[in-house]
Amino acid sequence: MNIIEVLINPDTFFKKLSQKEISLKEPFLIVLVFSILISISTYISTSVMFKIFPPQYQQIMSFIKVISLISTFIGGLISWIIIAGIMHLISIAFKGKGKFKKTLSFVGYGFLPNIIGALITIPIAYYYLSHIHVQPLSIEQLQNPIIVQKVVKSIIPKSLVYFNLFVGIGVTLWNLYIWTFAIKYARNLDIKKAFITALIPTIIFGLYQLYNIIKLIFG
Repeated sequence: MNIIEVLINPDTFFKKLSQKEISLKEPFLIVLVFSILISISTYISTSVMFKIFPPQYQQIMSFIKVISLISTFIGGLISWIIIAGIMHLISIAFKGKGKFKKTLSFVGYGFLPNIIGALITIPIAYYYLSHIHVQPLSIEQLQNPIIVQKVVKSIIPKSLVYFNLFVGIGVTLWNLYIWTFAIKYARNLDIKKAFITALIPTIIFGLYQLYNIIKLIFG
């Protein structure tokens, strides 16, 4: 199977894939790479953010960074199961037919645009954030949430945030495009029902990411 075909012609890709034996190996590797990349992204951002803490707190912050990295990695894998589960449940209302394993497998391929998006945003974020000088705050300042919020917002350039927002919207639309055909063939639905089935979890997934970006901009 030509994996590039998922990105440019998912209709043909999933039509061919539906005629083969169901396998979770390839989609798992896709989601695994996605989870690793978002973990790296989280590590880069938290490494900069935690510099606001005094030197005596840095050892604790290093431990929290590792915990954050692990939780983000696990969250990426769980998001695959949740999105596939929501689509599978919604498709029941449309009398969809097919095993959940097939839904899970096909939905996994839809994370390919997220990998591309991460490969674009991570190097740019690293370039911007690695050149930022962060002045540690005193314990008294850390106890003032207004000061902390102001400093955190000043660390990340708004141009970087807006760029990530632009890429995020593009990736979300790409997800929807791929997942529509994924669920069409995974659950034997017509294109209209498949689009509705894919739309709901895609909106939830996209709004969650949008919320995090808007929160970062406006606090």
